Amino acid sequence: MMKKVQPIKSLITCTLAAGALLSATAAVRAQTFTYTNGDLVAGFRIIGGASDLVVNLGHVANFESLAPRSVTTITNLTATQLADALPTIDGVSWSMAAAMRGNANYSYPLQTIWVTSPRPDIYTAGTVWQDASQGTLGGAASQIDAIGFDASVYGNGQPAGQDNTATGILIPPADQYAYSYLMGSHQNYDGTFQGVAENTTPTDFDTAGLPSRSVLYRLEPDTYPHGAGTLIGFFDFTPDGTLAFTAGPPPERTTISAISAEGSTTTISFSTINLVGYRLRYTDATGLATPISNWTIGNSLIGNGSTLSLQDTNSTPTRFYTVEAYY
Repeated sequence: MMKKVQPIKSLITCTLAAGALLSATAAVRAQTFTYTNGDLVAGFRIIGGASDLVVNLGHVANFESLAPRSVTTITNLTATQLADALPTIDGVSWSMAAAMRGNANYSYPLQTIWVTSPRPDIYTAGTVWQDASQGTLGGAASQIDAIGFDASVYGNGQPAGQDNTATGILIPPADQYAYSYLMGSHQNYDGTFQGVAENTTPTDFDTAGLPSRSVLYRLEPDTYPHGAGTLIGFFDFTPDGTLAFTAGPPPERTTISAISAEGSTTTISFSTINLVGYRLRYTDATGLATPISNWTIGNSLIGNGSTLSLQDTNSTPTRFYTVEAYY
């Protein structure tokens, strides 16, 4: 069940009265990086590069409350800061995370965290993060919270400007307040998290034209055995430097509308939802008694809202198919 939380920040800039617009804009420009417990913070770096970029995306409750499958462009990530931090868009490691620490009156248990799970590529599903005990999540929560808090501490000691604003800041990676320092060389919040949290764009990212995708999960303290985290939505980082968030919930099961065979090629047609991934799974008769998750994975594609098809080439006389939707 989705928990309703009162957001404290907005993803979308509010419309101000004309007379107040100039002074409000000037105040924002003069402000150094700010962070509040529960804010969703993004980190961008090239390992071995000269600067880390830390971006405050707003309170995580705002992302939880978005309408299902709505797409929001993240305007807090600016092209200027991205260009100043990164010499190239290729090989960029990036992640988003939030943590619910002390002194917070929200409807989430203490040490609840939100962490992105990187997709190996846009066509391949990645790891589903698992809930864990409060003690286990607490270690990662401390590192995640420190990324935003330390960025604000560093920002307060630097002059405000285009690379040190209320929502974004550049920090040398060797600095004790840096995103790199807290994420660690193994990309798992210095060993406190259950898996690799950073996505890394491919070496041909600037020319391949495909987005780099990471899925955001909420992980809450629970008792053993631990279940899967709650999917909130996914981020797409594109070669032009744009970051967009598509809100969940998990995609619904699709409907196969037609199956046809010509020679050894079978074509399976099905309805799709825009930006959702679909992959073919198949088995023979002996596999029908096993979970679908054990069936062999075939070809995959990204939906566009219309009826699409996947093909399977085989010489097996009888084969059973299903189409699996995923983010």
